[in-house]
Amino acid sequence: MQRAIDGIICGITGPDVLNSLHKYLKAQYGITPDELPYRVNTLFEILEKTFGVLGAKTLTRAIAREVYYRYNIDFRAFDGYTLQDYLEQAKRILQQAAQVAT
Repeated sequence: MQRAIDGIICGITGPDVLNSLHKYLKAQYGITPDELPYRVNTLFEILEKTFGVLGAKTLTRAIAREVYYRYNIDFRAFDGYTLQDYLEQAKRILQQAAQVAT
């Protein structure tokens, strides 16, 4: 998931912004890039502070869409969803699919 996060942020904002974001997260929150998948709420807060509400929503949906694509899940955007919400939904869908397969 870290690659999905980094890939989307870099693709939309460029590598310099991604590197600055990594440095900021490390300096201010002690978060390294490999910890981002476990700290998505903090990431969302930083994206919102940095890019505003609409920018954070755009990045969140793009990251979620990429994660869903990687797991072959149909993506559907929902108003008010955070990245954590999308990831929890993806986890439920994958768990349901695993139960059906067994």
